[in-house]
Amino acid sequence: MTGFWPNRKSLVTVAALVVCCVAVAVSVALAYPQPVSTHALGAEWQCYRAVGIFMTCTRVSRVEPMLDRHRREPVDLRRV
Repeated sequence: MTGFWPNRKSLVTVAALVVCCVAVAVSVALAYPQPVSTHALGAEWQCYRAVGIFMTCTRVSRVEPMLDRHRREPVDLRRV
């Protein structure tokens, strides 16, 4: 009785093709994550879901404007 696959070479070729397709699909899903709104964490968090399973959240920090910082005077090293 012969199996479904006529020879071992075609089985290996199909298996390699399936593995390559899965790898491409996972890499595309990781490269382009979908934004997710999470009301439980609040507005200062930004979350993304990749591959439908993995969820990463980062805290959005507020940046101080440059005008509010004190400006330091340059030091003349020749006089020191």
